[in-house]
Amino acid sequence: MALIEFNNFSFAYMNSDGSESQVKSLDNINLEIDYGDFVLLCGPSGCGKTTLLTNLKKELMPAGRRSGEIKFNGTRIIDMDEISSACDIGYLFQNPDSQIVTDTVIQEIAFPLENIGLPTEEIRNRISEIVAFFGINDILHKNVNELSGGQKQLVNLCSLLVLRPQVLLLDEPMSQLDPIASYEFLSIVRRLNEEFSITVIMSEHKADSIFPFIDKAVFLKEGKIEFVDNAHNICSEVIDDEIFENYLPAVTKIYNSLSVKYPSLIKLNTPLSIREGRRCLNTIHDDLIKISDSDANSDNLDSVSLHHINKKYHSQEKSGILDRISLGGNKNALISMNGIYFAYEKGKLILKNVDFELEKGDFVSLIGGNGVGKSTFLQLLVGILKPIKGKVKYKKGIKLVYVHQNPMIHFSKDNVKEEFLESILESNLLQNNSVGFNKETYDNLLKMSNEEFIESDILNGLEFDSIEFKFKELIEFFDICDLIDKHPYDCSGGEQQKIVIVKALLQNADVLVLDEPTKGLDPISSKNLANILNSLRDNGITILMTSHDLDFVANNCKRCLMLFDKDIQIDDDPKVIFAENNFYTTFVNRMVKDYVPEIVTLDDLKDKWNLD
Repeated sequence: MALIEFNNFSFAYMNSDGSESQVKSLDNINLEIDYGDFVLLCGPSGCGKTTLLTNLKKELMPAGRRSGEIKFNGTRIIDMDEISSACDIGYLFQNPDSQIVTDTVIQEIAFPLENIGLPTEEIRNRISEIVAFFGINDILHKNVNELSGGQKQLVNLCSLLVLRPQVLLLDEPMSQLDPIASYEFLSIVRRLNEEFSITVIMSEHKADSIFPFIDKAVFLKEGKIEFVDNAHNICSEVIDDEIFENYLPAVTKIYNSLSVKYPSLIKLNTPLSIREGRRCLNTIHDDLIKISDSDANSDNLDSVSLHHINKKYHSQEKSGILDRISLGGNKNALISMNGIYFAYEKGKLILKNVDFELEKGDFVSLIGGNGVGKSTFLQLLVGILKPIKGKVKYKKGIKLVYVHQNPMIHFSKDNVKEEFLESILESNLLQNNSVGFNKETYDNLLKMSNEEFIESDILNGLEFDSIEFKFKELIEFFDICDLIDKHPYDCSGGEQQKIVIVKALLQNADVLVLDEPTKGLDPISSKNLANILNSLRDNGITILMTSHDLDFVANNCKRCLMLFDKDIQIDDDPKVIFAENNFYTTFVNRMVKDYVPEIVTLDDLKDKWNLD
């Protein structure tokens, strides 16, 4: 008997007016998960991943219409007693802060044990065991607000594990973690699965580091299971699927492209990890050396030459780190930060003597570990926070739009339609529209159906300074047509992220400041966002963003800042930075570093090696 069984299970949410939705978020799901399985859920935003996970946790089951059944250990989930449900099935949220309820780490770990009524001695025994196992003695009595995102997620995991669960449900647990913290978190989850046979069901969009460890991948689309198989088989099954091919590891994509040119590779197992991938490359080593050396002086290397890569940025002098910036005298600068110091109340310095200039048309990414000060940097730049020393200067008349990494902060209306109208009103475009604008026009727009709203002549007649897209094209581009009447809180995390990005684009800004804009986005939505941001940059809009998505940064940004030890340590082309790095780099670069160390993106590799 399987540990978890889905038998013809379907689910539809309630509409905001209390009626039952006719659209099924899960449609006739049949799935078995065995004891000790590591299962990966993939699919576009809104495909049903989170809905599937929450229906496995009795306390988190959403309101709606269900048919069929889900069984855990032979018992229907809805029939499980409260203690068994709380202890046997642990659920970890995407946002580390969503799960924290107390002030200190030790209180957080003790809290679930107190809730199930364990005696004090047993609570202390379990805490001591989990603290020793994970080596978190040094943060045990810290305030949770002092922890990095990775540390918070580890504490959340510990608070589940003290209950000794049989299953861990992980909803995009690494989406807000930096690459290094993600590897550390995943290694812990893998250890729990391998050494303690804890069943793991994890949803993720960025699956490069996860694929090597899974027993089963489940690919969902519009609430239905499209593919389910082991990792090696599913990589072969979806190779030509225009949606799910995007979810394959970079290593596998490289192998698939090389196999067309070198058929001998087809005899080998599809590689899932860097180790397996490099072994495949070694079988055609001589051929790769030839094609890697044949055009060493070609145009492909102009932007990221080996000579440039060897340039070091380890000088501690400000002039060495920021030699591309002429501080204080740059007429092209829209925003300048000079000698910025910042600390939170009663806290240590977060930023120290930071200098930075943002020029018109820049597309800049800010990278670095969790807790290094990236979000603080952005909030200082847009004026939400004030430095304790130093100045932030703005070019007269520029309009900044800031998008917080938590999309829910931006929602204040009852439906997405009102959210978009609010953003358009802030842009003053409706008021300036030749059709004219008044309260009656606004009310009429609100009364329109989804289709009428999207097709509206008034909205599609708006002329944005920054984007060439019509309103309808923007909505369709992000695939959010069906969300117009929904409450923003009823949308998935990825859908919420797309909504706030559209809200920002509708405000007709000169400078877009985006905190983790790719967080929660599926690969296709991420590509669409990249296309729009690049179009904005081409039209003179300036973009500054933080990101843990190194592939997105390498493929799109022209300038990258790396924060370290309270200051900007590196300021350069991201391809140069990642080509120099060994750990903090893309999977493509790790895979081919021995042959073409300057290559960090899949597109560049295909150009270099002439692959399809």
